[in-house]
Amino acid sequence: MATMNIRVIYHSSTGNTEKLARAIADTLNVEAEQLGEDPISFSEPVDLLFIGDGIYFGKANERTRSFIDRLDPKMIKNAAIFATYGGLAKIGTDIKELLQNKEIRVVEEPFTCKGQSWVFINRNQPNETDLSKVRKYAKNAAAKVDR
Repeated sequence: MATMNIRVIYHSSTGNTEKLARAIADTLNVEAEQLGEDPISFSEPVDLLFIGDGIYFGKANERTRSFIDRLDPKMIKNAAIFATYGGLAKIGTDIKELLQNKEIRVVEEPFTCKGQSWVFINRNQPNETDLSKVRKYAKNAAAKVDR
């Protein structure tokens, strides 16, 4: 059986979402790639794309939104979402809607957990329990992929 082409792409301003991205990537033996100045491209179809972000002023970061906007649905067979939030847990739902509007199949409900916000809100989160849960989420999402 051929190995799955899995990509983990994330945006993180504070490091919270990056912690989840690295846990997912380590679990599935792939690299976590941060959205930056350079566009991320796909030279071959992706079996499972993990997209992660935090919530900034009530919505996903502009980099994440424009990345999703540029995705070619023919290149992305399945997607899974992970996100951190300070107060509003709707970030996962927002990203899911953006993907579904592009007709990209989302294999699992989004994984969201609290992330440290400002200095004192949700201190030390995501914590070890959150990271354990996101590892399990990654395995479950990978198991649901249609190839």
